[in-house]
Amino acid sequence: MSQPNGAEVFLDVLNGYGVEAIFSSPGSEWPPLWEALARRQAAGQPAPTYYNIRHEDLAIGEAMGYARATGKLGVCLIHATVGTLHASMGIRAAYHEQIPLLVLGGESVTFGEGPDAWVGAQWGRFLADHGGPARLVDSFTKSSFGLNTPAVLAGAVHRACALAMAAPQGPVFLSLPFEYLHQPAVLPAPTRYATPSTPQPLRAPLAQAADWLRSATNPLIIVENAARTAEQAQQLVALAERLGAGVVEGQHPGYVNFPRDHDLHAGFYAQPWLGEVDAVLMLESPGPWYPPTAMTPKTARLINVAQDPLRERDPYTGFTADLQIQGDAMAAVEVLLELIPQATGGADARRKVWAGRSTGRRAQWREDALQNAAATPIDARFLCHELNACLPDDAVIVDETILSHHTIINVMDRLKPGHFINALSGGLGLGLGMGLGAAIGLKDKLLVTFVGDGTYNYNPGLAALGFSQQYSVGMLTVIFNNGHYRSMQMGTEFLYPQGAAVTNRNHVSSPIAPNPDYGQLAVMFGGYGEKVEDPAQIRGAVERAVAAVRDGKPAILDVRIGDEIAFLAKVFGG
Repeated sequence: MSQPNGAEVFLDVLNGYGVEAIFSSPGSEWPPLWEALARRQAAGQPAPTYYNIRHEDLAIGEAMGYARATGKLGVCLIHATVGTLHASMGIRAAYHEQIPLLVLGGESVTFGEGPDAWVGAQWGRFLADHGGPARLVDSFTKSSFGLNTPAVLAGAVHRACALAMAAPQGPVFLSLPFEYLHQPAVLPAPTRYATPSTPQPLRAPLAQAADWLRSATNPLIIVENAARTAEQAQQLVALAERLGAGVVEGQHPGYVNFPRDHDLHAGFYAQPWLGEVDAVLMLESPGPWYPPTAMTPKTARLINVAQDPLRERDPYTGFTADLQIQGDAMAAVEVLLELIPQATGGADARRKVWAGRSTGRRAQWREDALQNAAATPIDARFLCHELNACLPDDAVIVDETILSHHTIINVMDRLKPGHFINALSGGLGLGLGMGLGAAIGLKDKLLVTFVGDGTYNYNPGLAALGFSQQYSVGMLTVIFNNGHYRSMQMGTEFLYPQGAAVTNRNHVSSPIAPNPDYGQLAVMFGGYGEKVEDPAQIRGAVERAVAAVRDGKPAILDVRIGDEIAFLAKVFGG
């Protein structure tokens, strides 16, 4: 090829940023890219691995899961406006969860007019919309741009990769016209590649924070999304131990930020402790307590450290602080460790108090699980107890449950830092994709995705199984199956306890009936599936499913569980 076309330059830019994978649920506008990838493969030239995915929700979910698991840029290609609409839930989730993505929607600027401009007759009739796909996602991306000239293709893709990885990380959207990929490139790929460094927090406010924490008689740390790795979690352990501070992970932690069997782990709900604390250090905690204003500690000094502490594009948060410190939260922990080089006064005594609470809390959940070991339908606490005991040490959990999430995080205290990813995002349907994307990025780990039966129905289940089969990417899906949309029913019960829905047992939003045998879906795709109704069969079923996953096959365990609200209502205050 005498002169590279736009698709070749696009791949050159991705290579420059070290992109290893492209997750795509494409349309008819990407042939130039497919041809460029085929040419490179034939010539033994470098290019990202291309994964062809059968649904946009799955494709964007895989890009998200890959980015969350590896810390690398996720790249997702989708189809024009219609594909962008499907993927928009995932793009929005990535924005709120600060997941670095480059999302590329196809486009046409000629609609087939003129020479050498074929793109298909459907463009003018079905696929083009006023403003184009970039306009659809503008409110929940860091940047959204529809390329208006081939001259900016190389520079726009280059900037988009860097911008997605810059702090705070998030999705960047580009609409790439088919014609610009097909035509000879106007400019080559840039020769310099650098991801912007993460802003470091200022030392002066951290010195003030250190003074407050040192002098506190009852400090508390709240963390949700700060410690992604085991090494970072250990840094947080060191700080908590020097302060004798309890560590609350928040009710929807993105990772295992702190070892859950540690003396100072204070659970997942800050509310019980807010009346007695006198200093609170919040690390990447967008929702440290609820309700925001009513539960704000009235006398404690509040320190908030985050890359975007004010959540500037969220419409409302309601959380205030005495110190708002912008920058990398784990870098702030490193500075605080310098400023607090040894245990503070009373730290050992406070640790003993927290140890009693931590041991008691975990023992109570374990006792409750074992007391219900024979219950059918299976008690969710016992299911989690068994999973906690028998899942292999290399298992990484991706969790997209709603109610069961609270049981999972409280009972499964063997989960290690680096082995948990929260896939819940306000919508449902991304968990299977995030699990498969994490499996691509963590090839040496066993990926296990938890979903409810309602959640599974929102996910593109057949597309996920097809992907597993096509690429031999094994993943175990555990369905916490209570037979209905229990979280929807819960709201009606809490608001109208004496209402017609409760009195007549007529919860119109809730049933999922008849209840199918979801495990048989995996069998259809050459995998392993099993319906588990007997609690004594849990460990054996897990062993059989794990063996299939180790062999690169999909596996589904459809576990029939009872009603968790019977014990979770106390957690929610209902």
